[in-house]
Formats: sequence, C-alpha cells, structure tokens
Amino acid sequence: MRLTDVRHDYGSVTAVGPVSLEVPDGEFLVLVGASGCGKSTLLRLIAGFEEPTHGEVRVAGRAPVPGATAGVVFQQPRLLPWRTVGGNVDLALDYAGVPRAQREERRADLLGRVGLEGLAERRIWQVSGGQQQRVAIARALAVPTSLLLLDEPFAALDALTRERLQEDLRADSGSTRTTVFVTHSADEAVFLGSRIVVLGRQPGRVALDLTVDLPRGGVDADDLRGSARFAALRAQVGHAVKEAAAA
Repeated sequence: MRLTDVRHDYGSVTAVGPVSLEVPDGEFLVLVGASGCGKSTLLRLIAGFEEPTHGEVRVAGRAPVPGATAGVVFQQPRLLPWRTVGGNVDLALDYAGVPRAQREERRADLLGRVGLEGLAERRIWQVSGGQQQRVAIARALAVPTSLLLLDEPFAALDALTRERLQEDLRADSGSTRTTVFVTHSADEAVFLGSRIVVLGRQPGRVALDLTVDLPRGGVDADDLRGSARFAALRAQVGHAVKEAAAA
C-alpha cells in the first residue's frame, strides 16, 4: 500500500495531509493521534470511500475500490439485526462468492477465530456488545482481501473485553494480511502495532513514524504489557501524541 502526497479537503478546511506512506505486505500499521487529527479520514481514503483532493492512494498498485479492496470494521458493529450471528457472516461470504456448500464450514472457521464457537444461531440482540464486535470482525475477515481496516473498533467496549479483542486481533495478524488500525490510545497502539504513525493536529501530518520492536508471538499478553520495553514505547508514543496535538 502506498500513499503519495495525499491531502484531503472538506470545503476550505484541510482535514489531513500532505501524507506519504509506504506500507509493506503483512505490516500492522496503527494510526494514532488526538481527536480531529484526520485518522478516520485517512482510513476512508485507503478504503476508497473517499478520493483524495490531492495525491494518490494505491493498494496493490491500483486505486482502492469501496467494498472490494479491504475488509472494514467500524467503531459500531453495524450488523443486520434481523439476521443471526451466522447470517451476518453468511452475507459477507455470499458477497465474497463462496459457494453455498462451503459456507457452513467457512462460517464455523471464522466464528471460531474470533471466539464465537456455537453462537451462529443466536440473534444479534442475544449477544453482548463485545460479541457483536467479534461478529463484525469475522464478517470483515470473510471477504478474502489482503487488507483489513479498523476504525477504533474497541473504543466503546469495557476494558476487559477490549483487552481480549486486542489479543485476538494481534494473534490473528500475520504475514499474509496488511492491517491498518485507528486509535487514540498509545497503550493500544503499542500492543497491536508492528509500526505506529502519530498524526499531528488538523491538518493531520506524520509527526512520528515508529517501528515497534516487540515480539509478535511466543509471549504472554500480560507479560508483554508489563514489560519495561512496552512501558518505554507507550511513553514515547504518548509524548509524541501530546506534542503533536499542541503544536
């Protein structure tokens, strides 16, 4: 994925840019910054929901196509309440062109990956907010794209559920899929990201581009969060966010 001199205006107001980034395959990029710095705008440009006012966005060498370039998870689950948990995932599988005979097995696999085994027949109103967000993640993973975009998907959840979903997402990330995750939390950014980009206040520009040198596997999540290196990175990112917001 490549962003070249990307800028986006809303009327006379520049929301973000110019921003230039090159993101290799398999990277877990976290965009972090204070509210209003253009994080979500940048994500929408990458998803193809909006076109940049200036510059260009390229995913696999092409302009992004809404609904086809990437799986997208929003802050709210945005599920269809008249469908079951499994039915919401089935809708994405149908969109992805998965043959009907293969959908049950594929649905079970996706729900298992997000910790929702055995809940396919539950109605949306019968599962918790955290479980609904897991359904949204499973739905995004159902479409076989190499790019996953998440816009503060855990912001409205309680701390315990948020940590569990962070751990699920971190464990599921790998070399075959690129992930871009938006947050305003330095703690969340350091735990999830293999790379962190801090955006300054409006118009959002890159204030810090940091490679996270924490192990991606083979370490307990609580041990990782309690490590001295995690604390140092969290402090560095938090300081950069505050400085960028005040500049």
